[in-house]
Amino acid sequence: MKSRTRFIKKMKDNFGKISDALKYERIIDLERSQWWNYQDLLAFQNQRLRKIVEYAHKKVPGYRAKFLKANVTPADIQSVDDLYKLPVTTREEIQDNDLFINNELITGTLYTGGSTGTTLKYHESKESGIVRWHMHLRGWRWGGYEYGQQRLAVISSAQGIVHGVNTVNLVGDLRETNMRKNSEHLQEFKPHHLRGYVSSVYILAKYCLDTDTRLDSVESVNTISENLYDFQRTTIENAFDCEVFEEYCCNDGGACGWECEAHSGLHYCMERAIIEEVDGEMIVTDLWNKATPFIRYKNGDAVEFLGSPCSCGRELPLMWVSGRQNDILITPSGPISPSFLIHHGCGQVGLDRPKGQFHSGIRSIQYIQEPGYGLRVNLVENSWCTPNEIEEFKDTLEEIAPGMQTTVQVVDELEMTEKGKRHFIVNKDKNLLRKWGYNC
Repeated sequence: MKSRTRFIKKMKDNFGKISDALKYERIIDLERSQWWNYQDLLAFQNQRLRKIVEYAHKKVPGYRAKFLKANVTPADIQSVDDLYKLPVTTREEIQDNDLFINNELITGTLYTGGSTGTTLKYHESKESGIVRWHMHLRGWRWGGYEYGQQRLAVISSAQGIVHGVNTVNLVGDLRETNMRKNSEHLQEFKPHHLRGYVSSVYILAKYCLDTDTRLDSVESVNTISENLYDFQRTTIENAFDCEVFEEYCCNDGGACGWECEAHSGLHYCMERAIIEEVDGEMIVTDLWNKATPFIRYKNGDAVEFLGSPCSCGRELPLMWVSGRQNDILITPSGPISPSFLIHHGCGQVGLDRPKGQFHSGIRSIQYIQEPGYGLRVNLVENSWCTPNEIEEFKDTLEEIAPGMQTTVQVVDELEMTEKGKRHFIVNKDKNLLRKWGYNC
């Protein structure tokens, strides 16, 4: 493995750089706050919490009604210890609901990846957008990547594309022919860093190992959006001969965490959001977003705080996050990353429609792969869904997953596991999964 001493020295040099944009905006200097003690981080959270609760009560009718029903006023919420007094907010409440939006402060519109089969459109305000971006810049620095200054290769998707100098976006459709093209592109580009969805990076790594393709230029890999399992980390490290840094980011709610050089878990970024663990589930409060506030928002992920200090010296708590499924479809042509499936028309339906026309007729989607390349797709319709929209979905699916024996059926609700979860993808062909190196 490449020199760890040189790697860590470069990261420490990056820590000394102060973000001019954040300093100018007078929001928070994240390069300094990462070294605050826990009590100072908590005090900062409490201050921001009081502001966002007061704002939501005053400016956002949906929250004002929720607070009134719970008989809670902003004066009752002085610290994170008071959060239990506020009711939990669900995705279903916010979805397509103008009562939870302040249109005057919208500076950007985002979409969730839809890993549970349901996509949420929401908005962010100027401050939340700035904090979101600079949280990413800081997290990338922990993995040794300085934005724009080193060559970055991204396994792209509709929302995963990274723009900027010294950046190349690879083909996200990971069939055999595209894998070969990606490999040739990487050998020519010689990236210092790789970034992409866990399943996509894993498939690329396995291809490089299988074809004895070496990329000696890679210094670190940043995996995102899906659970990173030990067998995947080992394969990626072996393929690229470097360290892997996991990232967790749920922008609807602002929960995020990055792995540092100690690799002891994900550092919960307290400066952006408050994360609660309630019966194992994550409840999150965004401290900055005023366009679509997320207060005690249930994002569908599970979280566990590790309760141990990190040897890196940061007092940002360590956590593990689970619940994001990275099951995968495997066609006769090879695996399809679930994130590619989501972002290319078979999961995030309506994303490419004109502004204000997001309302897709398809509410939720679930893919179930049966042994022998059989694919059963369950769809839940909205009341305005048309037969033409279903046919468009089928045509897109046929293009993305060729060779599958596909059945599409409209259902009242998606199938659940014994624990009540609705998985976006369920692959029942265990032999095929094992053939492609997935533990099952």
